[in-house]
Amino acid sequence: MLDLLVVVLVAVLSITVNIVLAVFLGTAIAVILFVVRMSRSIIRRSYRCHVISSRRSRGAREISALEQNGHCILVVELQGALFFGTGERLIDEIASATRQETRSLILDLRRISEIDSTGARILLDIQTNLGRKGCHLGLVLANRSESISRLKDFGVLEKIPANQIFEDVDRAIEWAEDNLLRDVLDEALPAEEMRLEQSGILDNFDADEIAALKARLTRVAHPKGGVIFREGDSGTDLFIVTRGTATAYIHQATGRDIRLVTFAPGTVFGELAILDAGPRSASIIADDDFVSYALSQAQFAVLSREAPAIAIKLLANLGRELSGRLRRADGMINELEM
Repeated sequence: MLDLLVVVLVAVLSITVNIVLAVFLGTAIAVILFVVRMSRSIIRRSYRCHVISSRRSRGAREISALEQNGHCILVVELQGALFFGTGERLIDEIASATRQETRSLILDLRRISEIDSTGARILLDIQTNLGRKGCHLGLVLANRSESISRLKDFGVLEKIPANQIFEDVDRAIEWAEDNLLRDVLDEALPAEEMRLEQSGILDNFDADEIAALKARLTRVAHPKGGVIFREGDSGTDLFIVTRGTATAYIHQATGRDIRLVTFAPGTVFGELAILDAGPRSASIIADDDFVSYALSQAQFAVLSREAPAIAIKLLANLGRELSGRLRRADGMINELEM
């Protein structure tokens, strides 16, 4: 809009006053605008992830670790042009921000309108500086965007591992969380099937109660890409995840699938099915070899008659799980609106 106003002003002055004066004023205004843009930060917003988290659903132990250490993940959203005039200031701002303990920095470049060779080099300088501090760099780039084409041309993407480049911020935060959990918990994320009693939904259950509940559960396995259920299906089963991950998607009229949440071992989904048997609100697809234990509405009814204390304890834990999700969602909304 400012560029358009300058053009209109120069055109009007050329016609009504003097073309030489118009060109002079247009040049002066353009220089002033350029200086203003150079002095302006291209950081749109930044935040740390002790409140904001990825859409991956995790167990209680991992959630607690992320709440305590999530401040070590820094997300920086950029907008505007990344070139010699703004790049050096960006380096200084990131250096200042990472004086606080930072294990992963995520740069969201989806709103960058232009990148020149100097701006591309600055990204590599940021990666080098972070590497010296033991900090990982993740980049968020829209597919088929001008920015990703320019970075390919300048050879930047050849020097940044492919597993550190993401299409959206959510996937980038999930990657940073996985790295953080490996460091903080000093263990790899579980690859083998976990024991059912390790699930957070069975906290405070004794061995007899777990055995009674397990007798009502059905072990279900799905291969990678397998459909656990589809949006609109009638819901009758609750699922407790013990191996692999599965992701919930909703399908838009445009044909695009939107990721809602990814469920990891120790988590539960489909819990509303045992209460209202309503239609499924999303499709669940296995991301890899996936194992879960299903509790049907019919089996829950039998459990409620034969062992009401166990059914009540299960419902209480489900209520705690849902309230925890709601509190975290409220915290994320408040943080994002600040």
